[in-house]
Amino acid sequence: MAERTQADLAHNELSHRILILEIPPDDRIVEELWAEKLGVNRSAIREALTRLLGEGLVRRGERGGFFVSEMSDAEIHEIREVREIFETAAFTLACDRATAEQIQQIAETVDDFANFVKKGYYTAAHEADLRFHHLLMTASGNARLAQLYEKSRIPLFQRKAARVRAHPEDFELTEKEHRAILEALRKRDKRRGIDQLRAHFSRGESDALA
Repeated sequence: MAERTQADLAHNELSHRILILEIPPDDRIVEELWAEKLGVNRSAIREALTRLLGEGLVRRGERGGFFVSEMSDAEIHEIREVREIFETAAFTLACDRATAEQIQQIAETVDDFANFVKKGYYTAAHEADLRFHHLLMTASGNARLAQLYEKSRIPLFQRKAARVRAHPEDFELTEKEHRAILEALRKRDKRRGIDQLRAHFSRGESDALA
């Protein structure tokens, strides 16, 4: 691959794995290890890490190296506000525009999430969680809105990552909330869906800050 393509691949892969908590907060991203995993050269990893540093997804260690950033209380609150603004707007549009196929894809993702949790595949569950929200944005029928959401690289509420393995009820609540949002979409019930989304994000924020 060309070096430019390798750097883009590395950036996309690393950012995605950070967003789904496969690489958790405060973990060091070792250049040699990830170059081998992704099949790219170390310069591509370094360029990707520099871009991620600018996006705030990683930080420099006191003795060098790059580590996944831990969100501050203020950042967690801002993430909740941003997600609420984006996704309630998307849900409102989706109630008018979502196709049967798009609703089915969202339903399948909710089922995937439940199955991954049942099998203990927590990283895959986080990925299904993220996919649920991205599919909701796509169902808005507004490509510009979905692109803005995608480019914002909005993470899950990261502080949950260390706790959820010991507290599976968090996953159970997430599944229940996702199904309630899905049901509101099926009924084209804008008010109900917006209320469910706000409650979902409020709980995520509260859990992350706890």
